[in-house]
Amino acid sequence: MSYTKTLVKESLRNSTNIIQDKSLEDNDTTLIWDYLNASMDISQNIMAQDKEIGILWNEIINDIIASIYMALSGFYRPGIVILRSVLEIGCNSIFYYDHKIEYNMFQQQNAKADKYVNTLVNEYSFFTTKYIAVFYSNIEVLQTCEDSVSNYLKKIYSNLSDNVHGRYETLTKTNEELAIVYDKGFFKRYEKLLFSTLSILAVLYILRFNDTSKITINRLANISEVIMI
Repeated sequence: MSYTKTLVKESLRNSTNIIQDKSLEDNDTTLIWDYLNASMDISQNIMAQDKEIGILWNEIINDIIASIYMALSGFYRPGIVILRSVLEIGCNSIFYYDHKIEYNMFQQQNAKADKYVNTLVNEYSFFTTKYIAVFYSNIEVLQTCEDSVSNYLKKIYSNLSDNVHGRYETLTKTNEELAIVYDKGFFKRYEKLLFSTLSILAVLYILRFNDTSKITINRLANISEVIMI
């Protein structure tokens, strides 16, 4: 089979429309929209604090929407690939908020985005307990265990990476025929990774900006169970 413009219009688009309808009919997506809205609230609050960093969050929100759209359309692995980007940009945005020289170099020199999540944690102690304590002195009471936030960051990043270039079972979805199909099991796996990713970003926001004023953001943060709000 060869793809042509006509085939894309008649087959691919029709298939994804059918899968989108099935995804929405077969799943309660209420929490997806609730947590997307909570993430948009985070974006708006960060924009109010720092417009430069807020621009990065515009990209994050666009990527979250694109990821959800991909998953609803049956493209589960590409949706997860985008989630890894969401996590990376989200962590970078908080890092650059406190490291403006590095951000300016990154921006002005069009530098490579090589501060991956594990690099931030391992080389900069990013959101370890001692790191958080610099701006959130009550972290010892709030966290569920020592380095709970940074350990979760590495865990979710590893889980997302498994789906990008990892184990056989996370890399393969199609059968012998090249077909786009709805798969509830894959959708639920995607949904879990989506919630985990958005949750830990909500945690970073709450801790760095000391903001627990929004119930929906707090509820999102609590999914990861790394802090008690």
